[in-house]
Amino acid sequence: MNSTIVALSTARGRSAIAVVRMSGPNAINIAKQFFAPFPTEPNYMRVGTLKTAHFDEHAMCVYFAGPRSYTGEDTVEFHCHGGTAVSQAVIEQCLRCGAVMAQNGEFSKRAFINGKQNLTNAEGIIEMIDAETASAAKAGANLLENKLGKRVIELQDKLLDLISACEATLDYPEEDLELPTTATVAQGLGEISKTLAGIIATSALGKVAKYGIDVAIVGAPNVGKSSLLNALLGADRAIVSGIEGTTRDVLTESAYFRDIKFNFIDTAGIRDTDNEIEAEGIKRAKAAADKADVILYVVDNPNDQSVFQTEIPLIKVYNKADLGAKTELLANEIAISAKSGDVEELKQRLYDMFNAGEIQTSDLLITNERHLSCLTQAKVQIDVALEETQRATLDIVTSAMRDAWATLGEITGTSAQESIIDRIYSKFCLGK
Repeated sequence: MNSTIVALSTARGRSAIAVVRMSGPNAINIAKQFFAPFPTEPNYMRVGTLKTAHFDEHAMCVYFAGPRSYTGEDTVEFHCHGGTAVSQAVIEQCLRCGAVMAQNGEFSKRAFINGKQNLTNAEGIIEMIDAETASAAKAGANLLENKLGKRVIELQDKLLDLISACEATLDYPEEDLELPTTATVAQGLGEISKTLAGIIATSALGKVAKYGIDVAIVGAPNVGKSSLLNALLGADRAIVSGIEGTTRDVLTESAYFRDIKFNFIDTAGIRDTDNEIEAEGIKRAKAAADKADVILYVVDNPNDQSVFQTEIPLIKVYNKADLGAKTELLANEIAISAKSGDVEELKQRLYDMFNAGEIQTSDLLITNERHLSCLTQAKVQIDVALEETQRATLDIVTSAMRDAWATLGEITGTSAQESIIDRIYSKFCLGK
C-alpha cells in the first residue's frame, strides 16, 4: 500500500458536484502541486483554484490525516463541478503528479487492512448502496454499525474461554487447576448453539427486507388474474381480455407497500389444453408458483370449492366481489374486486403474513448469504462439539470448537481467506 490511489467517488455523468478522492502516503503532497491555497489543517474545506492541463477549476478541497480517515491513510477530496470532462481532468492531473487509478473497492479494502472496518461493515456499505427500500437500507445500516460483528465477537470470546479452559486441562494435567467438567462445557456450547439458532432465524425476515416478497398469481383462465396484477400495481401493465388464455407467459412486476417490495408474478391460466404454446405457459406458471413466497389463488365464483395443491403459503382470492361475494371466509381467504382497484386489504394481508412490520424494530437481520452460510456452518460445528461431549475426550471437543471459532471469524474477516476478502471488495464501485 505504498501507492497513492485516486478515483471518482460520485456517480459518473452530469451533476452539480463531483467528488474526486485520493488516498495514500503522498496524497497531500500530490494535491499541493496543483491546488492552492491548500487547507492549513485537516477536516476543514478550503475554496481555491485547481489547475489542470486544460483549464483552471474553481473548486473546494479537504484533507483527512491518517489514521483518522476513512481509509486510515492521508486522504484528500476535491469537490469540483460535476460532469465527465471536469472530473476526468482532475483525475488526470492526480495521475500526472504521481497517483495511480484505484481498483473497485480499494478505498474500503485499505480501510479493512488498516483496521478501520471489518468485512461486515464493508458488506453493510454495499447493502446500503444497493437498497431499494427503507427496510433494506436499515438492514444494511445495522451491518455498517457492526451489530452482527459485535455478536460474532461475543460468541468467539465465549468459545475462546471454553477452548482455553479445555486446553489448559490437556496441557497441564499435573497442575492444580480448576478444571472444566464435561457438563460445564456442554452447557456453554448449548448456550452458543441457541444464540446462533436465534440469529439464523432472522434470515427469513432478512430476505423479505432485502429482496421483497415474491407473490405468484395463479388460477384458471379468465378469473381476473391480470386485472388483479394491474390493480396491485396501480397501472395497466398486463393485457386484460375476455378471451381465455390471453396470458401465455410469466409477467413479473414490482410494487412497494409501506416499506416492503412486492414482486408480483402474473401467470397463464391453468387448465387442460392441447395448444403447445399455452401448455408451455401453464408449465411456467406452475414453476413460478413453486418458487414463490406466497400464492394468490384467484377464483371468480363465490361457491368455488377448488383447492390449489401446494406447500407454499396460499391466500384464496375470491375476485369479482362486486358481482356477489362469498359471505363466509376462512382465515386464508379474501374477497375483492380487482375491477374496482380496491386491493389495499390484500396488500396488508400479505404484509402481515410475513411479519414485515417487525423489520423496522429488529436490531439485527441476516440479509447476506455469506453470513448465513458461515453462521449455519458454525452452528453445525458447535452441535458436533456438543454431541462429542457425551462420548469423546476434550481434545476432540476442542478441535470442533476451534473449527467453529474460525468459521465465525470468516464473517468479520479475522480468519477469512484473501480470496474471500478480494471478492467482497470487488463488488464495490470504483471510488468507494
